[in-house]
Amino acid sequence: MNTVKTFTPMKPSMQMLCRLLDQVMLRGLWLGAVFCWFGVPAWAAIPASPASPAMALQKSVLDWVVQTQSVPAESVVLAPLDPRLQVKACTGPLAMDLPFASPDTIRVRCAQPAWQLYVRVAVTGRVAVPAGPVKAEPAPVEKRQVLVAAVPLQRGMTLTEAHVRLVDADTSSMPVNVLEQVSQILHSEVVRDVRPDTPLRSQDIRPTLLVKRGQMVLMSIGQAQGFQISARVEAQQDGRYGEQIKLKNRDSGRMLTGLVKGPNQVQGL
Repeated sequence: MNTVKTFTPMKPSMQMLCRLLDQVMLRGLWLGAVFCWFGVPAWAAIPASPASPAMALQKSVLDWVVQTQSVPAESVVLAPLDPRLQVKACTGPLAMDLPFASPDTIRVRCAQPAWQLYVRVAVTGRVAVPAGPVKAEPAPVEKRQVLVAAVPLQRGMTLTEAHVRLVDADTSSMPVNVLEQVSQILHSEVVRDVRPDTPLRSQDIRPTLLVKRGQMVLMSIGQAQGFQISARVEAQQDGRYGEQIKLKNRDSGRMLTGLVKGPNQVQGL
């Protein structure tokens, strides 16, 4: 006769349950530590997105209104910018003013790149202005007279008033060393070829050689309107307009110094 055996599961002891619970807790703490070790630095390394030029403009306007009108920042409401407007980042600080009688329209200008636009604001407690999109306007063009070549100028040519003329030019596209007066080219010569209508710069010309070594020149001492003495002396070195050169009186053998004022003409010092 076969005997059927039945399996009776053993009840876990209290000690075994405590060990199992401790292992689960230890694994949870280890996973949490790994997550904190690798996860937190990764989040902290994500850089904040830089503010756009439009956001920087609005913040500058807000700060300017708060400072100049002595109002709290929460009371200032800026009109929205036209979404089609591409605000270019300004390399320097923005300049702001009130071009009209109303304090609700602020003009914002940038020097580089040159642009300007108008922003409307509303301050709580004042009559609100209609909030509409703003449009950018080009910066006003400032002009001044500059010297340009009236004819083709060749290297070595001595300049006269007939070689140049004054024209109105946009200052934003002109170099800082452009010449602006006809007197600046007198007694000068061209050091490089210049095409007609090209602005003349200080490096395009140099003083003309007016006195050569060994030549007899006329030296004047005194004022032309008053007492003046003139004498013929020998140049001991070459001289351009405005330069000091050494001179020699052949009769007395005395060495002198003079300032070149014209062709074979010097002013005694």
